[in-house]
Amino acid sequence: MNSEIKKLMKTFRSKSKDKEKYNEFLYYCHQAFDSKKYKKSKKMINKYDILRQDLLRYLIANETAVKAELNK
Repeated sequence: MNSEIKKLMKTFRSKSKDKEKYNEFLYYCHQAFDSKKYKKSKKMINKYDILRQDLLRYLIANETAVKAELNK
């Protein structure tokens, strides 16, 4: 798993279980990149959009591995 994802998992806090926790983590990841987006130039905004999309695609494609890691 990507080091960026592991950093996000370390800072993520939730009291929910299983599917809800996974959904909250997806939202958390989306917001983490969204907050960085507005402080940069247009070129950096595009970079963060691409990173966020790639991250979300990865998390969705590897749902079971991400859930297992979140539930540790």
